[in-house]
Amino acid sequence: MRGPLTQRTPMENGASYEIPLVFLISSSLQRPVKRTRTTPTKNRNRVRSGLSRRVLGRLSELPAMSLDILYEIFGHLPPSDLLSLSRVNKAFRHVLMSRRSLFLWKASFALIPDVPGCPEDMSEPAWAHLLFGGAYCYSCGAKPVTKILFSLRRRACKSCMRTHLLCASFLPKDFREMFSSIIVNSGSNFHQLRPWCTEHLWDEDVKAFHSEICAIEPRVLGTGSISDTEAILNEFLERRKKSAAYIKEHTLICVAWEKGRNADRSAVLSDVKAKRFEEIKKRFIKLGYIEDDVNRIRWHREVSTSKPMSDRGEPDSVPELSHLTCAELVWQRIEPLLIPEINKSRDLRLRSTGERYTRRREFVASQFANVVKTLSPLLLGLSPTFMEFLCASRTLANAVALDSDPDNSALGEQTREAISKLAQELETRRQERTDLLRSLLPKDIVSKYATDDEALSLATSVYECLSCHQILSGLHMLAHRCYGPQKSRGQSPQFSEKGRETVVALLSLIGLGRETTALELDRRSDKFVCMWCPLTSYLGDETFSQRRPVRDWRSCVIHALAKEHEDKDTSASIPRWIVVGETETAGLHWDGDAIFGAYSCMHCPPRLERRYGYIEWRGLEAVKEHTRVEHNKEMPASQ
Repeated sequence: MRGPLTQRTPMENGASYEIPLVFLISSSLQRPVKRTRTTPTKNRNRVRSGLSRRVLGRLSELPAMSLDILYEIFGHLPPSDLLSLSRVNKAFRHVLMSRRSLFLWKASFALIPDVPGCPEDMSEPAWAHLLFGGAYCYSCGAKPVTKILFSLRRRACKSCMRTHLLCASFLPKDFREMFSSIIVNSGSNFHQLRPWCTEHLWDEDVKAFHSEICAIEPRVLGTGSISDTEAILNEFLERRKKSAAYIKEHTLICVAWEKGRNADRSAVLSDVKAKRFEEIKKRFIKLGYIEDDVNRIRWHREVSTSKPMSDRGEPDSVPELSHLTCAELVWQRIEPLLIPEINKSRDLRLRSTGERYTRRREFVASQFANVVKTLSPLLLGLSPTFMEFLCASRTLANAVALDSDPDNSALGEQTREAISKLAQELETRRQERTDLLRSLLPKDIVSKYATDDEALSLATSVYECLSCHQILSGLHMLAHRCYGPQKSRGQSPQFSEKGRETVVALLSLIGLGRETTALELDRRSDKFVCMWCPLTSYLGDETFSQRRPVRDWRSCVIHALAKEHEDKDTSASIPRWIVVGETETAGLHWDGDAIFGAYSCMHCPPRLERRYGYIEWRGLEAVKEHTRVEHNKEMPASQ
């Protein structure tokens, strides 16, 4: 008989023998000798993700608490916090999604005044998810989707609404009565999608309705009389009609609650914006600005944002800034961004009122113009306008505005100091942009021995600015000044592989290699036609009623990236581009000298007297004509 501390082990011949468990336990406790590591660990310096050990230590005991304590804690949380807790781990989800925790959700909804009650066709967690679960589309996950479609019990983006909504206006009358429980009145939610359709159906609701019909089909087929069949169908339709009436009534209550909630939220955000503006105004007035100057920057994105000045991490987290308050930390960040804007406001005000200020401003402008004339073309493209130069430095702007020295001696010294800093900043900015553009070029198309200027001057170096979506060659992108949206203002280039392929195709047509520069192509003035474009009719042209546009190589690149021929079969026998001569362009429409050129006249006063304060880039032929007519010069000094 086998003892309690033994284990019977079978043998090969069918017999068995007993081994004391103490040997098994002792052998299992002996850890095998590890092999010495000879290679370094790959992920030794890997950054850990998730919560820190300190935070995990505080929360690790929470799931192990008794339900009474957890229920007491959860009873004070709003529905949004309960939803977040249910998504932490399986233990919390098991507790909160149980029917025994239904009282928690009801108590949670009671904490929010005037919130609509949970509808009969939804559970409390599902209702909380619809109201407070997140502003995203239930079908594709797109964000943000702030509008709740209460009649459909979901959130949906415009793209999914176009896909899933079915027009119910063309249903026959009999079917409309049957589908009345899931037909949704369009209202203002869907008017922009289908203004000609007044009522809609959601395709998933139609499928669910069809499933309910199939569920009662056995009962209908099992009846022996027509009266029983009609009774079953009438009962089903009456139940659906009552559900439709309830959904419609409940939707009106929810819409009214949502309007009031949005109004309250707008009032709160407006109050936060007003307090933030007042705090910024006080700080600028202490710096010597007046209220009218501050009011001009009220709608700047750093001023009109709905975040309080104290909405930032605790300053104790950074030892060097532990002596500063949260508001002072925010001010340190936004002050350099707002100083140029408020200086521009003061400059516009003083130019219209003070003659003394105008003379001092012209003195600084003359010093700036003398320096700008000595800049190289690329540095000129990177240089700021005079307005930006004057307003970027608070010291120089205050020296011009406050008028503290009658003989302009201090003003001249500060101007020379600002100009000396400008030259260094331009060189640094040029090198940073050059390094960025060179790093974006594929290594297989540019020799590693080529200099930065040689690599960027190639015609195959084509970039696209992600902010303003301009298609530019390398050197033009180096001097590009982006006027995109305010939030994305700044240079954000991206190498265009499709643009490079277009240039390579054009170079092969005219028999040039890939080492050809953009300037060499511009001087050749070759003209191309896209044969994928259809023949177009032009009104008022009786000689050539239909024709295709003729483009220069830059216009061809822009046209190729315009995505007009995405669905074109590239394997077709029709060539994409053909070269046309001067005699062949008589019946074709010229579309050359792209809107965004790459040259500018250097004889004109640069960036100082122009209305908008930036270089006007044009095509090479346009610049040649300009210099011949305006400056009586045949060969322009152009960039």
